[in-house]
Amino acid sequence: MRENETTEFKKSLTQLKEDIISLAAILNKHGGGELWFGVRDDGSPVGLDAGDKTVRDISQAIAAHIEPKIYPVVTIAEIHGKQCIKVAFSGSEAPYFAYGRAYIRVADEDRQLSVKELENFILNKNHEALRWDNKPDRAALADLDEEKVKSFVEKAGLPWDDMPNALEKL
Repeated sequence: MRENETTEFKKSLTQLKEDIISLAAILNKHGGGELWFGVRDDGSPVGLDAGDKTVRDISQAIAAHIEPKIYPVVTIAEIHGKQCIKVAFSGSEAPYFAYGRAYIRVADEDRQLSVKELENFILNKNHEALRWDNKPDRAALADLDEEKVKSFVEKAGLPWDDMPNALEKL
């Protein structure tokens, strides 16, 4: 196993706040990944003493500090005879916030998004929904200039038959 932009290794649970920030940063860049506890940065397992309460505590910390909510799969796994905790997570509602701030993963580092970066992130995510031609128009058929529509249809290389059919095709 190797650490990369979608996989983060933590030796222990002592810095759970930073670990949750890493989780949000990975979600914002890749939409999912894995967080391993009891594994050194080089991928070698050191193990940790974990039980159901530890798994529940991690799950509750993620639920309390990540917005929008995600539902990770937190399990105890054995690697080379050492007990580790695997947190597998995914989400499609980015941007995700950890402790009220948005982060992005850059190599193996988590960087806080600036206001402008966050604005661009949201605009890019919603690009299709925000296009002017995806918005319904309240104009009636009689309000449209048939000659202009016919000209546009012909420039688009479509056959002209009548206004309603042409608009439906477009």
